[in-house]
Amino acid sequence: MLALFACEGPEVTATATPGPAPTTDRRGPETPPLPETCLHGLDPQLAQRLMELDTLSRATLMGGGWNGEREAKLGQSLLLTLKGRVNLRQDPRLDTLLTRLNLAVPLRFEYTAFVFEEPQPNAYALPGGKILVSEGLIKLAEADDDALAFALAHELAHVELYHSAAVYQRLWATQGWLDPAWGPLLAFTRHATSATQELEADRLGAALAQRAGFSLDAAEALLDRLPPAAEVNLTELFGEDLLTLPPELRALVLDGLGTHPSVEARRCAVRHGPTLTL
Repeated sequence: MLALFACEGPEVTATATPGPAPTTDRRGPETPPLPETCLHGLDPQLAQRLMELDTLSRATLMGGGWNGEREAKLGQSLLLTLKGRVNLRQDPRLDTLLTRLNLAVPLRFEYTAFVFEEPQPNAYALPGGKILVSEGLIKLAEADDDALAFALAHELAHVELYHSAAVYQRLWATQGWLDPAWGPLLAFTRHATSATQELEADRLGAALAQRAGFSLDAAEALLDRLPPAAEVNLTELFGEDLLTLPPELRALVLDGLGTHPSVEARRCAVRHGPTLTL
């Protein structure tokens, strides 16, 4: 899972239920590296390592035959599993905002959103264009459609940049869904974004929101209202389960997922959104 905020979300397991394939198989945007000025409080060497790992993950997916159809099937499978465990509903307001985002620029999927019962402000993206938004996030955004549109665009950006596909494909490829010892790591996928991925999603999300006519001032204001990210000791949380991970994923867990970008860094990424060519 790729969370917009570091809060708890529904735990998922995968099924083999197929879902509809997208009508196209577009490639996601090729975004330039994050500007160093936006890495406030993040070690430059760590940031470089995380960005290189993200580039490698995407190249591995593309080289391994990963495509829009496979991603859509995995996302639909995960969504069906979630529907059996938590209450999900659609919201006309989210549908309207997503329609504007979908029409603003050619995207890899036609995105849809669902609301789940969670008081904490949280959102996350499944592979294939399914976005989940907590009731707490809708409450935090209040009546500000521009702020809520940015939150949706942020999650949409995670999918466009293959962040969500890479996380779930890693576990799928290593048979993580089938091995009971990996159970706790399924919960880890709820927080499976690195600090640099969050900033990349902020930047692309801001670009998409602006292209759709939404105000980026609202995006920065929403970031200012976020509660502090919870600190999690990942070594204590997963213990020996970490040793079963491939080295590159273990490094990502230990180095990247416990580091959340500062509000200053996220505001900087939002302000750089208009510099992207979509």
